[in-house]
Amino acid sequence: MASLTIKNIGPITEATFDLNKINVFMGPQSSGKSTIAKICSQCSWYEKNYLLTGGEYDFYSGLLKFHRMDEEYFSDKSEITYESEWTKISFKVKGILREASIMPKANASRYKNLKIEYIPAERNFAAAIPNLQKYSDSYDNIINFLTDWMSFKETLTKDKEYPSPLKSIDVTYKYDSQSKSDILTLVNKKKILLQRSSSGQQSIIPLLVVSEYMFNALYLQKKFTSPAEEKYIRELLPESMHADYDWMLKTQKFQHKSEDSSNAKLLEETKEKIWNKIGLSTDYHFSNVIIEEPEQNLFPETQKELIYHLLEKVTDKDRNHTLIITTHSPYVLYALNNCMMGGLVKDNIPKEVQNELQSKYSWINPELVSVWEIQYGKGTIRQIKNNDTGTISKHYFNGIMNDVMEEYYDLLTYLKIGNNEG
Repeated sequence: MASLTIKNIGPITEATFDLNKINVFMGPQSSGKSTIAKICSQCSWYEKNYLLTGGEYDFYSGLLKFHRMDEEYFSDKSEITYESEWTKISFKVKGILREASIMPKANASRYKNLKIEYIPAERNFAAAIPNLQKYSDSYDNIINFLTDWMSFKETLTKDKEYPSPLKSIDVTYKYDSQSKSDILTLVNKKKILLQRSSSGQQSIIPLLVVSEYMFNALYLQKKFTSPAEEKYIRELLPESMHADYDWMLKTQKFQHKSEDSSNAKLLEETKEKIWNKIGLSTDYHFSNVIIEEPEQNLFPETQKELIYHLLEKVTDKDRNHTLIITTHSPYVLYALNNCMMGGLVKDNIPKEVQNELQSKYSWINPELVSVWEIQYGKGTIRQIKNNDTGTISKHYFNGIMNDVMEEYYDLLTYLKIGNNEG
C-alpha cells in the first residue's frame, strides 16, 4: 500500500495516513472528504503513468482540471507527499510555481497495472441527461465517469440484462444501443426509462454498473498496450528481447480478433519473461475504485445492501482490489462495522446462523479497513476504530445521535397527555 501526507490544501490543514484495502473518510459537508479522495486518485494515477510510460505530466494541472479543485485551495504552505513501494511523489508550492517530483525506488517488486475509477457525487447526471455524447467540451472526472459509463454499460448488457444485486432495488437494466436508451424492467415487468425513474435509481444504477465492470467484466476484456507504453517498454527491454515483445503484441491482437487460444500458454510464458525483465506489467491486475457519497438518494436499507455488495466485490480472492469511500452517512458505517465484526468472529458462528446473515459474503478482516473522521474546522483526521477489536468504536456511533436524542428527551419532559401535567 502507500502512505500519504496532505498539508494546507483546501479545508485540510494536515492529514497523514496509510492507504489500506478499504478506506473510508467520514465527515460533514465541506470538511475535506473529496479533497482527500481526489488527491489519493491523482497520486495513484501520476505514479501509474510514470511507471508505465516513463513520462511526467502536470500534477497540479491534473488536480485543477481533472479533479476540478480550486486554485484558492493552494498556498505557499501546501504540500503533498505520497510514498509507495515503487515511488515517492512530492508536491510543493513555491511562489507562482506548483511543482511535483517523482522518484522511483530501487529493488521494488514488480509493479502491477491497476485500473482507477473515480465515481463522483454528480453521477446522477449520467442517468438523468440524454445524449451525453455531446458533453465533450472539457475533460474532468465527471466527463471521464460519463465516458466510462457509456462504454461499460454497452459492454455489460450487450447480450443480456444486468440484474440489480440489491433486493431493495428490484430491477434489471439494459442499454438499447439502437435507440440509445437506458431501460429499467421493474418487478411487475413494466419498462421505464432510467432518466424518468426515481432519484435513487438514477444514482445507484450507474454506480452498480460501473462497479460491476471495474471489479469483474474488465478482466474478461482484452487489454491492449497504449502507444506510449509500447514505446517505453521497448526502451526498457534489451534488443535481444524485441522480437519476443513484437510477437507478444501481434499474438494478443490476433487472439482478440479470432478468439484462438492455441498460443495461450506460450503467450503467458512470454509475458512473464518480459514483465520480470522490466519489473512491471501493463495487464490489469486489480481495480482502485473511489466513490463519493455512495449513500446519495438512497434509503438506509439500500445503503446497507450497497456496502455489503461493494465489500463482497472488493474482497475477491483472485484480485487485490482497493476501495476509497467518502461519506457522511452513519448507515454506511453501521454496515461496514457489521462486515468487520463478521470477519472478526466468523470462526465462532455456527454455519446455520451464518446462512441467515446478510453480510456473510462481505466479511473482512478489520486490519484491512481504515476509517477516518475528518474534524470539521480543524482540518485534521483521526482514526475512529477501536484499538482492541478493530471495529468502529461504539462511542463514535453514540456521539452521532447524542445531541439529537438529548434535545428530544428535554422536549419530552414538557409533553402533557390528558390530565397528566407531569
